[in-house]
Amino acid sequence: MLACDYTKSNFGMSYTSSEDLASVGLFRCYSETLLASASACCVAFMVIGIPGNLTTIIALARCRKVRNATAIFIINLHICDVIFGSLILPLTAITFLQKQWTHGWIMCRVYAYCKFTLNAVSIFTVLAITINRYIIVCHPLWYPRIYKRRNMTFMLTLIWMLASALFLPSYFGAWGRFDLEPNGGFCTMLEDENGNSPKKFFLTIAFIGPYLIIAICYARIWWVVMRTAKKLRGQNPRPTRPTHLPLMLTQSDTSTDGRTLISFDPASPANSTTDDDKTPPSSASSTPSDNKTFDKYFKAPFRLTRKEIRPKAPTRKDKKLFAMIAAIMLSYNLTHLPLMVTRFVYKEYKSEPYANVAAHLLSYLGTCINPIIYVLMSNEYRHAYRSLFEDIINKFRRLIK
Repeated sequence: MLACDYTKSNFGMSYTSSEDLASVGLFRCYSETLLASASACCVAFMVIGIPGNLTTIIALARCRKVRNATAIFIINLHICDVIFGSLILPLTAITFLQKQWTHGWIMCRVYAYCKFTLNAVSIFTVLAITINRYIIVCHPLWYPRIYKRRNMTFMLTLIWMLASALFLPSYFGAWGRFDLEPNGGFCTMLEDENGNSPKKFFLTIAFIGPYLIIAICYARIWWVVMRTAKKLRGQNPRPTRPTHLPLMLTQSDTSTDGRTLISFDPASPANSTTDDDKTPPSSASSTPSDNKTFDKYFKAPFRLTRKEIRPKAPTRKDKKLFAMIAAIMLSYNLTHLPLMVTRFVYKEYKSEPYANVAAHLLSYLGTCINPIIYVLMSNEYRHAYRSLFEDIINKFRRLIK
């Protein structure tokens, strides 16, 4: 175990050339079998994750049935996973095998910067999906106003810009720095010349803060769903006569679908019928007195009212979608949360070969697990996959003929 301990001077060193980085030996006391297995896992994640994420992006983008705000956020999550699998995983697999950082000084900083940025984009996207579900359940009238095409573009741009801006100071060495950490084996965020490191601040802003918001949103969703179900169980199941009549050609902000609703009051005295009211329309003449009679008996009882929002229980489709999103949250927590907790509680885990390798592989597992969740839990997403594969097969058959 002593062979794994690096001198303290190595922790504060700043490598200024690619030759200096390549001369540092990594994973000194790690067994060859462990490193080969770790490299093979990275390759497996690439083989499964990159095609799986690309397939999901194409399938969701071309299928109109699932094209909504949630699908757009999920596509953004998979774009992030494709970049991670194409850039981070190959460099990681090679480093495990070579036990040296041979990719150059510039790539060392790019590797660490992209790794932190892509992880932040992932958690911000998961947070956006959670807020999207929260608004649908708790504030449905806000949904069409918030999730417009222009607003969606702004949200996605904000996610990427915020995640990228968070780590720019460290990239340029203004607050912390990105450099090789011999004990961990990879390039990561380290203290700068003044001993300052923004790692705890970034973990709070980019990870712990979003986790708290996600927990609060899902607690609120659960409370609203349970309250709605309780109300529906206590309601009278007998149908009642509708009292709202729609005007199709008018608009009002009191309606969510662009229609003004008119309420008819059956208890109004003007609704009582008399013998004079039974006169056939054909025998009546259009006179001013007739118009006054119409105003008296028909115009007065109608009035514009605000649409009544009745509680609506989640449908079977809603429950399946909630279950799928909950599975995404759970998989993200299982793959990222242990590493973040370990960094705070057990800071010497990088000196333990199996703990260090397991922490890295567990965080990389998330790049290929989401497409599997969609196939197992969503009928609509399976339909999108099936439609894509059928089109590919049909085009291939036409080419053969």
